[in-house]
Amino acid sequence: MILPRLLLLFSCAWLASGCATYHVYQFKGPLEMGNQPLTEWETKTLHALGWGAMRQDLPVDNCKLGNGTRTGIEEVRARHNVGTTLAAIFTLGFWQPLKVSWRCARPAPIGGVLEPPQ
Repeated sequence: MILPRLLLLFSCAWLASGCATYHVYQFKGPLEMGNQPLTEWETKTLHALGWGAMRQDLPVDNCKLGNGTRTGIEEVRARHNVGTTLAAIFTLGFWQPLKVSWRCARPAPIGGVLEPPQ
């Protein structure tokens, strides 16, 4: 009698959890060029414990040129899948993993003539 209820509970959790991807990006980019990232996607799984009391932050250190000049972040994706959602459900939210991906932006083009203020 307990096994059918557990299967029903597991099935409901599986169907309700699903997958979710949040994608943050710069609309059209500079000079209407669209998204033209400098790097490929980097991905890291972050963990939060104790309902967010202890969390793993993500310092991005790969968005820089060879001379050390830093560029911005072009796009960010945060992903939940069935496994990470089930981990949060079964631990009652104590442990919440999250997969985060990012790409770096190209540096702004240098050039043009600056007009003095009128």
